[in-house]
Amino acid sequence: MKQLLPFILILLVVGSGCKKFIEEQQEKVLMNAITNGTWYIEEYRENNTDITSSFSDYEFQFNKDGTLQGKRTGLAPDNGTWQASMQNASFTAQFPSAIDPLKKVNGLWKITDSYMNYVEAEMKVSEGKNFLHLRKK
Repeated sequence: MKQLLPFILILLVVGSGCKKFIEEQQEKVLMNAITNGTWYIEEYRENNTDITSSFSDYEFQFNKDGTLQGKRTGLAPDNGTWQASMQNASFTAQFPSAIDPLKKVNGLWKITDSYMNYVEAEMKVSEGKNFLHLRKK
């Protein structure tokens, strides 16, 4: 048993290092998927009321430095911030000076489904739940 103890300790150290490396690589892939390209709102429901058309001329650019731009055709972009959490399967978006409809994107979103070119998320609100479906262009 004394001879196995150093071997077991080495496996634990190497194993935890490999896990961290894998998590870091997954985060890099996710960050590249989010920040390369623009996104649009394919669907937005506010308490089961479809208000997707309110976002029809918006595109979103997520940047690696945590900044976010909401761009509308012919207008100056709205600047905000974003942050994602792989552990909590969530992201936050904040456009501090936004008005409707863009301010409806502000808040903590729980990711319910995703792939490299879309994200579905829900946000609890006092009246119930909002639903967001982002699609990559």
